[in-house]
Amino acid sequence: MKLSKKRVRHTKGMDITPMIDIVFLLLIFFITVSQVSETNREKLELPELKGAKDQKKTSLVVNVNKAGEIVVAGNTLELADVAFLVGNELEANGGDPGLVTVVVRIDQRATCEIPNALVKQLASQGIQKVRLAVQVPN
Repeated sequence: MKLSKKRVRHTKGMDITPMIDIVFLLLIFFITVSQVSETNREKLELPELKGAKDQKKTSLVVNVNKAGEIVVAGNTLELADVAFLVGNELEANGGDPGLVTVVVRIDQRATCEIPNALVKQLASQGIQKVRLAVQVPN
């Protein structure tokens, strides 16, 4: 009589703990990035324009609220501070002003004094790509 030994497999199940850790890290990363991009945009009443395009990748978002204050990433800045930030962006892009794109979001109730001074400042620093943000009418 031939007796067969029952083979017992000693294989472990796949350990998915590292995969779960990575998934949670990616989830936290994307949530954080999406919130940072939202903080760069102040709640402004933008001018309306038909046929507007979606915004492309930008280097710096500058908001001008109805009081004429310049706000970048939630901080109220002076014009000289914006020049400093643009200088940092220029340095980060190897000093090539063609690689720096600045989006200026201006509340439609603001006066044109600050936006004009801002655009002059950007032009004096050689920035060639300045976009003015608008919203599409409903």
